[in-house]
Amino acid sequence: MYLVDIRLESTTRLAPADVRALLSEAARPGDGVEHIYVQPGPPSAGVPPREAAPSLDVVLFLSHLTLTESERAADTVLGRCTTGGLRFRRLSAMPLTLLVELLGLDG
Repeated sequence: MYLVDIRLESTTRLAPADVRALLSEAARPGDGVEHIYVQPGPPSAGVPPREAAPSLDVVLFLSHLTLTESERAADTVLGRCTTGGLRFRRLSAMPLTLLVELLGLDG
């Protein structure tokens, strides 16, 4: 299982539930998307909050054997969602096991 972090930067104001639904509809069985998590992202630098649509951070949980396969699948899903001025940017990817190990270092 791999996690792929994505940021939606768009001029269109979308709720996290709308983005989750959009990505769910774009995912196909072969893409390996197991779960989609969406939360508000950080404010855009240098843009007054009232003028900018808020960014949203997305995590795709993908069930592929390699990081390369997971990134390719994420890019494929995102490519199906680029209508209407939506712009997704892949930020990072990591195995779920690494995230669990890193979180265990806090305690």
